[in-house]
Amino acid sequence: MGQKKNKTIRIIIIVLLVSILLLGGIMAYLYVFTDILKSNKQLFFQYTSQIVQNEDGFIDKQVMQYIEKKKSTSYENEGNISFNITIPTLEEKLELTNNVNVDFSGKIDANNAKEERQISINYSDNVKFPFTYRRSDNIMGIQTQYIGNNFVAIRNDNENSEYEAINRISEIQNIQFSNEEIQNLKTRYFDNILKNLEDSKFSKIIEGDLTGYKLTLSAEEFKNICVQILDSLKTDENTISKINEILNALGLSSKIDAEQIDEMIQNINTDLDINHDIEFTVFEKEKMLTRISFGSIVINKEENQEDVSYTISANRADESEKMSLNIKYTGLQSDTINENYELEFVIDHTGNIIEEPEKTGTNENDHSQNTTMRYQYTISNNVQFKDNVEIENLTSENAVILNDKDDAYVTNLMSAIEQRIIEVNKVQMEELGVSEDENPIQFIIPSSLLTIVGNPTQLNENEVNAFNEKFELYQSTNTKGATVKGLLTTIQNNNETEGNHQIEEINMDGEEYEVTEQNITYLKSTINVDDAYRVEFEKDSNTGLIYRAVINKR
Repeated sequence: MGQKKNKTIRIIIIVLLVSILLLGGIMAYLYVFTDILKSNKQLFFQYTSQIVQNEDGFIDKQVMQYIEKKKSTSYENEGNISFNITIPTLEEKLELTNNVNVDFSGKIDANNAKEERQISINYSDNVKFPFTYRRSDNIMGIQTQYIGNNFVAIRNDNENSEYEAINRISEIQNIQFSNEEIQNLKTRYFDNILKNLEDSKFSKIIEGDLTGYKLTLSAEEFKNICVQILDSLKTDENTISKINEILNALGLSSKIDAEQIDEMIQNINTDLDINHDIEFTVFEKEKMLTRISFGSIVINKEENQEDVSYTISANRADESEKMSLNIKYTGLQSDTINENYELEFVIDHTGNIIEEPEKTGTNENDHSQNTTMRYQYTISNNVQFKDNVEIENLTSENAVILNDKDDAYVTNLMSAIEQRIIEVNKVQMEELGVSEDENPIQFIIPSSLLTIVGNPTQLNENEVNAFNEKFELYQSTNTKGATVKGLLTTIQNNNETEGNHQIEEINMDGEEYEVTEQNITYLKSTINVDDAYRVEFEKDSNTGLIYRAVINKR
């Protein structure tokens, strides 16, 4: 009887042990291979880490291999750029602009540092402006049938500068962290700062078939974390050294040191003006990071065996400006790859929410209500890798190398080229049925690409420079009359398309004129295309933006 009882106990114990082992195995499986037993905080950091992973990371391995292959393997390519621009009140002019497209084809000899690109600006089926760009070693040149058979070229005496961008990428890739350094980063910045964030700051959200893990911080919490990270960085000499290596590889002269970090901390405490929560969300599908969201910036990734695509979108808080970029690669596992890019800017300078006309009942032709400008660009590029390609060298026999000529020769040649291009443009515009200063490509790029995300009332240095540069191109003590007419057209177009930043006055030979369509037309009629003029600009002392043009006949 006792033996039977002991046997029963042993069986029970064995069953319990087996059950515990099975349960432990199941629990271990659920923790390692699923997300069931992990907290929102753990899952947030788990998927965030995939952003920088080399294998199965957010940046697709096939895409990285393709980019590397283009740097080291010869190939030929051909493609097209098309435009779709919508600006209220300018529909008639934009008919010509939207008919413009650019064809391009090329040959790249990676091993011998050569490339050649054929580019054609197609105003219509019959009106085209083709030209060729060629590079061999450290000489670059451009040739067009409208100027002559030879290339106009310059030699860059810094032979490596042509590959500066590629070299910088390679330098950055060579900057690696040892296991010890990685552990230091984990301890210093993750364990001591980020890991200490309260679990309540992390939440789980569902969007369609995606699961997201979101970190939400108040403005003050966000600033505090930034300060903590910078405070820790201040004494982390090894990481500072790595950051400076990266800055150097990028060609930036600035260096980070403890004093500058203190200044950054001060700026965060005094100048960083944030009046809303900061949200960062990572989305996963089938345990792979597929979307990143930071404020109004969203990056999506989709992939299958043949295609990899990324979509980047951003908009201002009031949605007065939006930007989206779609990138798609097809055939990454073959020697023939298709690249497709779709870029769009949508701008409403009134600050109103941007809605499609059919959603609001607004008539598309009612411009008193429709203030939305839309710039769409579509680029397709087919790349075919080759064992070798043939590209002729640039030499003194087929190119005028400006470095070898004296200043007077160069000045006269460039003046003659400018005059010839003006003449060609005049003939081509006449064929299109417009005046010489109404070239349709002037509407292709927004006059000022404002920052998409941020405070819409503040201008940064890049915005000011972008606005001013399009006028400063005309600034000279010896500007031809035809070029002055072009400046007046640029001013008029700017004021028609730029709601916020306008040229207010033109001083012509001592007389003041308000910038109106009537005054622009009058001023153009007074200008002789063969005369020379001094062109200068005056800037607003507060914003730094040009507001006045001063033009005097020499």
